[in-house]
Amino acid sequence: MYKSIGQKIINRIERKLNIPALADKLANALSPSDFNSLMTELYAMRAAKISPGDMLQLYAQNGYAKPAECDAVQYRRLELDMLLAARERGVRSVILSPASLFGCCSVFGAVSQNKMISATRNLEMVSDATNMLALHAAAGIKEGTINHADAPVHLCATHRHIRYQSEFGTGMLPHFGIYTMVSAGKSRSSYAFEIEAFLFHLRFYSDYWMRKQGSALSVSFHRRGGYKDPDGFFYRVTEAVKANGTGIHILSGEQKSETAYYKGLQATLYADVGGNRVEIGDMGLTDWTQKLLNNKSERLLISAMALDRQMS
Repeated sequence: MYKSIGQKIINRIERKLNIPALADKLANALSPSDFNSLMTELYAMRAAKISPGDMLQLYAQNGYAKPAECDAVQYRRLELDMLLAARERGVRSVILSPASLFGCCSVFGAVSQNKMISATRNLEMVSDATNMLALHAAAGIKEGTINHADAPVHLCATHRHIRYQSEFGTGMLPHFGIYTMVSAGKSRSSYAFEIEAFLFHLRFYSDYWMRKQGSALSVSFHRRGGYKDPDGFFYRVTEAVKANGTGIHILSGEQKSETAYYKGLQATLYADVGGNRVEIGDMGLTDWTQKLLNNKSERLLISAMALDRQMS
């Protein structure tokens, strides 16, 4: 059951309007179509009060609406470089929609909807393109347009993400670009899919970074839950990565942190930028396609590399 983190605000509004249980009625008593119609009309009414003179002041106050500070041509070249490198390895590139389905992140239980910028018409602004690639893959598998029975299918995209933040700390951007890649496949004995997919992603990023930056990446591995034998799974996959070589320096010592986002294993990529070790990418296994297709044999590895951090 959903528990609001803004209950004090809701209580204040309900008292001010003298409408008890207003939020509950709007969220649960209305059909999705009626709710969307209501919100669309309310936004239209509020927009009608905004004058052209107000717009410039609103623009100055809202960092989410402002452009990125990086060079546009260099940024587009960077996107193209990564997509071309992926195509050389047989990865299909996808141009994702500027919008994602409402609840696309929170429905999997790992991210709060309060971190998303929700919209009307059952949409929200894209905050994680890997969710959209996972949806695209699952839809293709269900419709028969994607065949992953014999070998993993690899998809990629570049996208600019936006997430709500109450304040911006050091290095945090109102919106940021990523290259993201997913590999969808079926469960095979001895964790064959997981090993193959991790090696594929790690080698891609290693080769790309060496070619573009002339240096090696580093990686740290993180043990996660979700497999029957988490310790055995972690050992089998990480040892296979070490034995088969990826060109990435493996950092000693497992990083201790918790997340509900990944299952079994997470890997964090680091680059040497100006003599400092900077986090540049991330990857791990999820159960998204299992849930979308209601099939426990589905496997999905996702990864992402920051684009803005490559511009510095």
